[in-house]
Amino acid sequence: MKSFKVDDFTMRSYAEFLSVKRAPIHRVVENILYYEDFEDAAEIGQIAFAPHLFDYQEFITRLALAKKRYAVFADVGLGKTAIFLEWVRHVSKMVYPKKVLIISQLHLIRQTLDEQMKFYGWTNISDINRDFGGDIQAFCAVENGQWEGLSVGIVNVDKFNRKYRLQDSVGAVVLDDSGCPKDETSVRRTNIIESCKGIEFKLCCTATPAPNDRQEYANHALHLGYIDNYKQFFTKYFYNTGSGNDFVLKPHARKAFYEFLSTWSIFLKSPARYGFSDNLHDLKPAQVIWDSIGLTDGQRTAAIKYGAKGQMGMWGVNAGGITNRNKLSQIAKGFVYERSSAN
Repeated sequence: MKSFKVDDFTMRSYAEFLSVKRAPIHRVVENILYYEDFEDAAEIGQIAFAPHLFDYQEFITRLALAKKRYAVFADVGLGKTAIFLEWVRHVSKMVYPKKVLIISQLHLIRQTLDEQMKFYGWTNISDINRDFGGDIQAFCAVENGQWEGLSVGIVNVDKFNRKYRLQDSVGAVVLDDSGCPKDETSVRRTNIIESCKGIEFKLCCTATPAPNDRQEYANHALHLGYIDNYKQFFTKYFYNTGSGNDFVLKPHARKAFYEFLSTWSIFLKSPARYGFSDNLHDLKPAQVIWDSIGLTDGQRTAAIKYGAKGQMGMWGVNAGGITNRNKLSQIAKGFVYERSSAN
């Protein structure tokens, strides 16, 4: 029995390796060579995850950590918050002393903090609105050791009405409800993508997109760094029917398209269908509650001003065209943008 050890990467060693492989009986033992990038993946396999996670949640979290840049398209009620909070718990140690930034909807920030308290019994996430007046740069500038919980911060997506340079101080970013900014021309969507360029770890979480929601797939792929530009996604897998932006999946690219999605995302509606425990069999149906909030006197006056001739309709006025609709939307939120009269 002879042995052969590959200890260099010369052409001579490679030729000898090929000749050994042609032997009818041979085996490889003991030594495995691998690139350092895969060392983290090996360590991730040994991570002990929190006991409150369901089996499919642990599987997704482990996969997202190994992939580094990943999207979780999971249906409502499957615990995306639990997944990304556990992801944050581990990734914050991997990127330290850099920070972890969670970008969320404003109404979800309080819920996220409450969920962390419920799952872990403590909260180490800094509410950037509360602690830094919504100033993301101020949060990034403070060293982690100067304030308890400064390793992780959460802020609402509305703060990205401008671009930031985050890669120098942020090592991981979570985009919760990541399907919200869909439009290619959306300022916040573009600013988030540009601000997060160069960040090593990225996680997106949203409910499963519609099968034909091409824009949502393209935005995620671009944000995660799996395509170079928005148009590249469409030209590679779709063709334009000639009716505006009506793109249809190319028949010969169907398999390649779904294989591409599978390399950086997971789609999930029923975990039990894929061999996980049926933890959702007794899940109660969604309960929709509509809260009716009346207008203030100021809102009502402003609404009538922008109504079409004051005719009765929604909110007591006719919404009219797109301009009036935009004004009514602003009024509902408590403000109105007025055109300046200055030259």
